[in-house]
Amino acid sequence: MELSVKSLGPTYRIVCRDSVAAPPPDPRRPPSSAERTAEEAGAGVGGAGRVLAVTSGFLVPPPLGLMHCDMLQVFTKNQRGDEGARTRGGVLGLGLLMGAATFAFGVAAGCTKAEILAINDDEAWHERLVGYYSRFGFVPVRTVRGDSLADLPHMLVWGGAGTRMDADLRGMLRRWSPAVRRNSPAARPQRQPQGAAAHGGAAPAGAGGGAAAAARADAASAATAAN
Repeated sequence: MELSVKSLGPTYRIVCRDSVAAPPPDPRRPPSSAERTAEEAGAGVGGAGRVLAVTSGFLVPPPLGLMHCDMLQVFTKNQRGDEGARTRGGVLGLGLLMGAATFAFGVAAGCTKAEILAINDDEAWHERLVGYYSRFGFVPVRTVRGDSLADLPHMLVWGGAGTRMDADLRGMLRRWSPAVRRNSPAARPQRQPQGAAAHGGAAPAGAGGGAAAAARADAASAATAAN
């Protein structure tokens, strides 16, 4: 997988793609709505591989140092077998990698706090979102119902009701960087070629560390994302 960042003024977009170029489209099979959405979300960012996840938002520079995390989309739902396990694997899956990349980007830009909205357009799904972001390390700070003047600024910024949640960016990186490194290619045991032990040979060490490198300079759920 490869991570790419594109920024324009205060806005940013982070795209995770498969490192293998996507096959040419089959003219006999039109792309699904999910495939079209993925390509539109990742257009103009990164290489030619299939889009796996996209997150976006904007930054408010110091002294506020705020990272507004607006959206996270993960496009691995219909993947099967080893490929699906690879992209979804880990404690929180691809969302963890995207979150680490987002937080690292925010810290590099001088931000100290991230904010999200766990949107509430369905009560059961809202509870799942709050639980998901809480496991990441976000803390609820306000319930936005949209029924008061005090909620109006939040409704204008986020476009909906839900639970506003904040997180300390450096604290999130300290908490999750070890998990990202453990799931990186460099941390996985290398498969020894047949006959290597019998001949006294050692399996070659793997190069890699794409996910760990991504988390250190690297860009989402992230999850962050919320709306």
